[in-house]
Amino acid sequence: MLLAGSIACVMTYLNHYDLKDMLIVLILVLIIFLFIGLVVKGIFDSIHLPSADAVNPDGEVIEKSDEEGSESEEGAGEGETSAEAETEQTEEEPQA
Repeated sequence: MLLAGSIACVMTYLNHYDLKDMLIVLILVLIIFLFIGLVVKGIFDSIHLPSADAVNPDGEVIEKSDEEGSESEEGAGEGETSAEAETEQTEEEPQA
């Protein structure tokens, strides 16, 4: 936006525009590039990258399971989450 404004000022000065016309061209250029910048920012904000927590040191993405909202079949009646049901299943299995 700053670069476009400075180019507009230089070009209008070299073409001998009046001061009033120079300012009108400048404000129009700045408004146009403001909207272009807002659109580009919106596009970049809509891209969801994994956070630094979700990547291990080897660069592999760690899959995040939805432990809070999902319930296992056994724990559905008791209100247990899948993580709690898995813990109980591993505790009940005999160790060899």
